[in-house]
Amino acid sequence: MLSNTGMENFKEIEALARSGDVASQYRLAALLDRSGQRQAAREWTRKAADAGHPGALYTLACELLSVPPGEMQVAEAVALLKRAGDAGGAGALRQLGVLTALGLGVTQDWKGAVGLVVKAAERGHPPAMRELALLAESMSGMRGAGDALLAEAARKGDWVAACYALRRGLLSQGEASALKARLQGVGFFSLDPQTEEARISPPAELKDLAGLATLEDKEPPERELLRTEPEIYRIASLLTRDECDYLICASAPLLTPSQVVDSEKSTADHAQYRTSDGALLGLLDLDLTLVALYRRLAMAAGVEWGNCELMGALRYRPGQEYKPHHDYLPEDARDYSEVRRAGQRRKTLLVSLNDAYEGGATVFPELKIEHKGRTGDALVFANTDGEGAPYSETLHAGAPVASGEKWLLSLWCREKRFWFWD
Repeated sequence: MLSNTGMENFKEIEALARSGDVASQYRLAALLDRSGQRQAAREWTRKAADAGHPGALYTLACELLSVPPGEMQVAEAVALLKRAGDAGGAGALRQLGVLTALGLGVTQDWKGAVGLVVKAAERGHPPAMRELALLAESMSGMRGAGDALLAEAARKGDWVAACYALRRGLLSQGEASALKARLQGVGFFSLDPQTEEARISPPAELKDLAGLATLEDKEPPERELLRTEPEIYRIASLLTRDECDYLICASAPLLTPSQVVDSEKSTADHAQYRTSDGALLGLLDLDLTLVALYRRLAMAAGVEWGNCELMGALRYRPGQEYKPHHDYLPEDARDYSEVRRAGQRRKTLLVSLNDAYEGGATVFPELKIEHKGRTGDALVFANTDGEGAPYSETLHAGAPVASGEKWLLSLWCREKRFWFWD
């Protein structure tokens, strides 16, 4: 409920909106949405979008992309994002970069996608600045190359950049103290300066960082084979600690109690045998850093990335676990798990996003295999044989965490195209 002062401000904004002030129309839409008046909010958003307001155009585009893949109006969303970008919308350029990298609604073009993020960063957009900095470091292997841009993004209010800037000691003592006070609730990310690694002088120009963010296929990482059939192998240091932290940062705001597929109900539901919190990184949650990691994970699993489900992160607190289960899926009456469309989960890839916890190993009781990786280590195992028949012996569990928090990335890989790539 609005206070008297708040009501006066609302009426003032409404009057300006009705007089045709486009910025007030968008502000009014936001206020209405916050108060639960969704339909009225959408009407004012549409009015502002028709008048060319970049924020309104971006909002409408995101609405078109926030529905199930079969219902998405990607071409219309792309048109709205292009209009928003032309009108100065940096967030729209970032989102258009993701679509360009994936080839959704536009021709797939990695260089073009990076160029869009560079434009957003040039406009001073803090998330784009942070994304470009960490993308360049991840793609080039030059840790520290984006330090100058990370520090600037932190000063402009990007909380993820602030975490990195604090940990790398990039800020003055006064800046660091102020940011630490703001980030007290970020318990999953170490904010203590880490100076043990060599520092590299950062490039001064955004174009230099863009040159480092070249997407190139590298040699497959070395595998440690644990079993031939079903195939199970480990990959040491598939991701760096910074990349793992980035995945945690991207997932943390999205966490909800984990769900499992219930074949009898044809739904996903909560279950007592899976007591973690989880998050799926959907289209609107991705940026180019995450897209590049997505591609690398699929290559490590030996599959096309278009066959992979959404990347997911799991957080296990003390006492939480995932009791013995299989990752292959039932084909139920409504085909909730989409086995008929995309095939079985052929492989599972798990990456340890941290290692500061006790307990929590991944255990295969029938195969007598136990795995607890260090930060960035991956475990890959087959769920089905070459004919698509499930391996029952891949029964596995996430043992209870004794202390600390366990963060794990999961990627399930189908036999056929999944998600947007029908």
